[in-house]
Amino acid sequence: MLKTKIVALILIATAVTITAMVPERSSSGAPASHTGAPGEQTCATTGCHDDNSVNSGSAKLNIDMGTTIAYVPNQTYTIKVKITDNSIERFGFQLVALVNTDTANSGTFQITDSYRTQMTHNKYQFNDRQYVTYTFDGTDAVSTGIGEWEVNWVAPSSNVGPITFYAAAVSANDDGMDKGDYVYTVAKTINAK
Repeated sequence: MLKTKIVALILIATAVTITAMVPERSSSGAPASHTGAPGEQTCATTGCHDDNSVNSGSAKLNIDMGTTIAYVPNQTYTIKVKITDNSIERFGFQLVALVNTDTANSGTFQITDSYRTQMTHNKYQFNDRQYVTYTFDGTDAVSTGIGEWEVNWVAPSSNVGPITFYAAAVSANDDGMDKGDYVYTVAKTINAK
């Protein structure tokens, strides 16, 4: 009986030790307010992915809303943020929608893929802005050289004028550190119908 208890304790201790040795997921999304929108910085200017200038690499970043060039109040639109960079396997992004005239948050994002995307807010600055960013699992390329995330956006309940979507993305070299990576920004403006 004593031997059984000792063996059980050794097995439990071994399992706990092995679990503690598994690397912890180190990325739970970009810090809020890093899209490069008015008043915001990017990860290339705040001390993390900062050893290359913004948009200095060879990747292409795009905000895709299909054929949408104007919004209808209260309508829901699918937005895809896509970055392409040959041979890269790890990416990150952040997205915000702002009213052009006063840079206030506009509309509401709805997460449609909680495996790859999540919401975030900034408690200290721009705390009225709603951001979408990646999850840890969402940093994986959807195929070699392609990072892509999809989210729904519900237009505001009335015509507030032009709305601009700002996105920033990171093309990471996947070395477990934040050096040697590239940051990109893009903006897309749509008008009201």
